[in-house]
Amino acid sequence: MAIIGNIRKHSGLAVIIIGVAIAAFVIGDFGKKTARGTNDIGTVNGESIPYMDFNNKVEKNLEAQKENAGSDKITDQETYQIRQSTWTASVKELLMGEEYDELGLTVTPEELFDQVQGKQPHRYILQYFKDPKTGQYDPAMVLNYLKNLEKMEPKARDQWLRFEKAIKDDRQETKFNNLLTKGYYVPKAFLKKDFINQTKALNVLVVSPDVTAISDSVIKLADADYQKYYDNNKMYFFSEEASRDMDFVVFEVKPSDLDRKKTAEDVQQLFRDFQSSSDALNFATANSDSKVDTVFVPKGTYPQQLDSILFASKPGTYFAPFEFNNSWYMAKMIDMQERPDSMSGAQILVAYEGTGNENIKRTKTQAKAKADSLVTVLKKNPEKFPEIAKTISDYPTAKDDAGDLKWFADGNPNFEPFFKAGLELKPKELKIVETRIGYSLFLLNDKSKPVTKVKSAVLTRAIEPSNQTYQDTYMKASAFAGQNKSPDAFEKAAAEKGLQKRSAPNVREMDNSLMGFPSAREIVRWAFAEKTKVGEVSPVFDVNGKYVIAILKSTSEKGQQPLEAIKQRIEPAVKKMKKIDMQAEKMKQFATVKDISELGIKLGAKVDTVVLTFTGFSRAAIGREGELVGQLFTAKKGDLKGPLTGKFGAYYCYINDITEAPEKEDFSGEYMQQLQSFNQRVSGAMYKALEKTAKITDNRLMFY
Repeated sequence: MAIIGNIRKHSGLAVIIIGVAIAAFVIGDFGKKTARGTNDIGTVNGESIPYMDFNNKVEKNLEAQKENAGSDKITDQETYQIRQSTWTASVKELLMGEEYDELGLTVTPEELFDQVQGKQPHRYILQYFKDPKTGQYDPAMVLNYLKNLEKMEPKARDQWLRFEKAIKDDRQETKFNNLLTKGYYVPKAFLKKDFINQTKALNVLVVSPDVTAISDSVIKLADADYQKYYDNNKMYFFSEEASRDMDFVVFEVKPSDLDRKKTAEDVQQLFRDFQSSSDALNFATANSDSKVDTVFVPKGTYPQQLDSILFASKPGTYFAPFEFNNSWYMAKMIDMQERPDSMSGAQILVAYEGTGNENIKRTKTQAKAKADSLVTVLKKNPEKFPEIAKTISDYPTAKDDAGDLKWFADGNPNFEPFFKAGLELKPKELKIVETRIGYSLFLLNDKSKPVTKVKSAVLTRAIEPSNQTYQDTYMKASAFAGQNKSPDAFEKAAAEKGLQKRSAPNVREMDNSLMGFPSAREIVRWAFAEKTKVGEVSPVFDVNGKYVIAILKSTSEKGQQPLEAIKQRIEPAVKKMKKIDMQAEKMKQFATVKDISELGIKLGAKVDTVVLTFTGFSRAAIGREGELVGQLFTAKKGDLKGPLTGKFGAYYCYINDITEAPEKEDFSGEYMQQLQSFNQRVSGAMYKALEKTAKITDNRLMFY
């Protein structure tokens, strides 16, 4: 059964391995409708990804996730993640499938057999078929599992097939990557050049006046300035994805005065029921809006008003409701004790039939008698505790840890019987403790200094908006959206109503969140809908119990962005470029000065000493000027260069000294580093190149 559990766990991991993050996929009626006559979620180089096939994949992953997590609850964020990762995996499967087919790259049945049952099995097999006692791979466990596979339920067989497919896919990808990596090598001439670039150093004296001293007010930008900057940096204005810029306002739903009054009345009745209950702790657990501590807690755990009263009261005292931080609190003091925060100890377990260990045949009476006899032995020879624990204890890990329980905290339910026993013991004392798995000889090693703690039943009731308040707030939001249809009206109304306008720049087509809202998919879909125009105000969206209204500020499509679309965004950088050009012009009047120190005086700037390597990074501004560093490495010792114009400033540079690279013939270490670095980059870089050149149509926006 342990192996089946491991395979079940790995059935989810197998999906992750091929790019699918396991989570939930819940598509509403909107997504199930045919969008614009297409039944495909997308295409890759002309090959379709049918919506139904895509959906079936996700539903299988959903089932695996439920089994892995042991829960049917799926969050909106998990839903989004499964959609994203399933798409990524589907595209990759088609792209890589084309490459494998063209190369004739396969994993034969014989090879797959060897990966599962051979002398050197796949790492997934090594990981999941381990002897629980030794932690080592056990090939007999693989054979036993496969022999019983046909007897297992269909779900278990499906899980094995997914596990097996993950092995096959990983093996095929490894082969492909090996074809790439083995086809390259690093020539010694390249290694030597790289070594020189990293070790040859220039000691440079630099004068660079501060361009920020030039006021923005003296900068007059012309279209030519924007065009110059744009042309020089065109590569940075290519967008791989379309994006949208939005502003939005939020109508938060807050409890009204009537809601507060009604909650206060309900709380008084709840307190009367609380006082009359036979079990205050169970009543609080069943009726509280927040988790109830059922253990002893130290001072400082509860709100100050309640905390101070609890620790100054007697057990049995009730505390009337009071309001704090938008919630009502009431409590009953149950007990107060001096207790340590933690203790450490060890155990020897004497199990009996019916406690979960099928190999144990002794009765409960026999187990108790054996525990009593061990206590007698250990009281005479306490130093034998570790030895006896290793040889006699029925606890699975006792042979390795001699029954050591290490330190455990007060309130940990797994150690509650031991902690309760430890309260009465002194260090190095023994006591028999009955647990659900047998009788344990508990040895207390040590415990922390006791502090005052209380156990109390603390019941909270949150002050929440009523349905009517939600309706009223929605009507206000709807009125705002309906009455303010232009950007100016939107801006003015938001200011008048005291609504904070929030910005959501560079939102991509498949994003799921906006600032402060992790599940805002419908707003994103609205922004990317063909009918939504710049300047348009959205309808009201319900996002996590808040009402959101957005306005589309601008759009940016995939590809090279035109100058007009980014003009406002690049204005600060264009101004800086203009300042640098102005500074360089000013510096030219001193071009005849041949002394770097004199240049510093005339320009009112200090002379900095900077050490540069061709490939290294320097914290100095000029160290980040790649083109200028290249120019300086063509100079000779004693040369004065300038003014040089870069991205961060204008410079005069004096080559004060040059340290040549040391002689070196053996580059084997550098070769291995370069090769390892290349191998690590190959897979990701290769796939990105395939993806970039492929013709991929993404219709996901039409479906969800």
